[in-house]
Amino acid sequence: MDINHLKKYECENAPPHAGNMIKGYRSIGYNLGTAVADIIDNSIAADAKNIWIDFEWNGKNTALTITDDGNGMSLKELVIAMTPASKDPLLERFDDDLGRFGLGLKTASFSQCRILTVATKQLNTDIIFRSWNMDYVNEAGWKLLNYLNDETLINRLLDSKKGTTVIWQDIDHLTKNTIKENQKDLEIFLTKIKQMEMHLSMVFHLFIQTKKLNISINNVKIRAWDPYITTNHHTQKGIEYILRDGITVQSFILPHTSELSKEDFDNGGWIKGWNAQQGFYIYRNNRMIIAGEWLGMYKQEEHNKLSRIKVNIPNTAESDLEWQLDIKKSVIQVPHDIRQKLKNIADESRKDAVEVYRKIGKREKRKSTKEDIPVWMPHKRKGKRGYQINKEHPLIKNFIYENSHNKAKLNRFFYLLEETLPLSMIIINESEYKDMQQLPFEGKSMSDLINMITELYQSLVNIGLSHEDVIEEILRTEPFNHYPELTENIQNEH
Repeated sequence: MDINHLKKYECENAPPHAGNMIKGYRSIGYNLGTAVADIIDNSIAADAKNIWIDFEWNGKNTALTITDDGNGMSLKELVIAMTPASKDPLLERFDDDLGRFGLGLKTASFSQCRILTVATKQLNTDIIFRSWNMDYVNEAGWKLLNYLNDETLINRLLDSKKGTTVIWQDIDHLTKNTIKENQKDLEIFLTKIKQMEMHLSMVFHLFIQTKKLNISINNVKIRAWDPYITTNHHTQKGIEYILRDGITVQSFILPHTSELSKEDFDNGGWIKGWNAQQGFYIYRNNRMIIAGEWLGMYKQEEHNKLSRIKVNIPNTAESDLEWQLDIKKSVIQVPHDIRQKLKNIADESRKDAVEVYRKIGKREKRKSTKEDIPVWMPHKRKGKRGYQINKEHPLIKNFIYENSHNKAKLNRFFYLLEETLPLSMIIINESEYKDMQQLPFEGKSMSDLINMITELYQSLVNIGLSHEDVIEEILRTEPFNHYPELTENIQNEH
């Protein structure tokens, strides 16, 4: 756009108020885990192989440091790194550069603390540092201080040949109004640290698994979380597809729970639980952005919980713009043409996941010489075929018993259902849409079925049946005979 004609007009400088702008940075929506992850992105870009996160509980005076053994920075590079919006997001970057806006260090840090100091050293140079203090900035404006108030916070850097330490002091979002001697305050703080650890082990798991990066918290190394349980030989790895611009996609079908160790089962559920962890896992240059979402394509359903799909996109400026990556690197928008391809791959993955989910369960179903118990029973009246409700079905039988005081009303209700059953419509649909028929409760919440199973189990136990006989009865009762795996929790509890 040609703007030369605008130069003839008067104008005024309108710089943002420094203190207010930093307050705005504090409200972007980071938590401790996403904030520290943004700092680690910079460490990876600086060729760091080791990262140490350190803290010593001191109530409201607790400080947290993040040190790496990367290349370090010169004074000019340090000042640029500390300057908000120092990087053009449209510029090309190196393959290992996980940044974008030149805001990550500042926005992530300001979201957690009121005093941000960065100390750094290159090979054969002395340590240099610069600091932002929110109270000082609020009065003096954008004045970057050459100041460090506690040299013990850079002890790791003093012992290193090169690297950088990011120091957070006055971490008010974590420790405001806390007291060092208060055990409850300490427990809440340590819970936040544990949540941060789990987030980092998820976001950087590919770096940790391939030994490209070590991350430690107070000298204890973080273990990588493997969302695909790749060490289990029952995990099914799909073909890796290469889409345009180097985007790779690979689906994984996780093993049935009966083929998982307790450790694998616990790890598979991770933070959100098995059902909520299904879906797409989207990475930007091997750094996780999205962890387990169907991106609005499907609902999260019990019988699809074994499907997880890995998508890795490049970190080019064009890709970031097209995928609309946000500052926190936690939200993206999938391009339309890629979205359709992902849906095609997901359709197949979800089908395979359902097969594993059901086949294993059916294989483990107890053998019974008795017939299944349907909800509807065929019968003939005046030579014509019809259907009536099976009043010996355990759930219906129990329902009738519990409502025996309204027996006449129940009989009228059942009679209405039986007499208005749309047989002709069912017959037509059976023949025309055979391949599209759904199982009972397919696509519905499994929690309802689980509640029904639990209630039925208790009612059968109450009439004197043994645990083994109850399980056998449930496994041949419609609709539970379609979902034998749902009885596992009951079997495990007894």
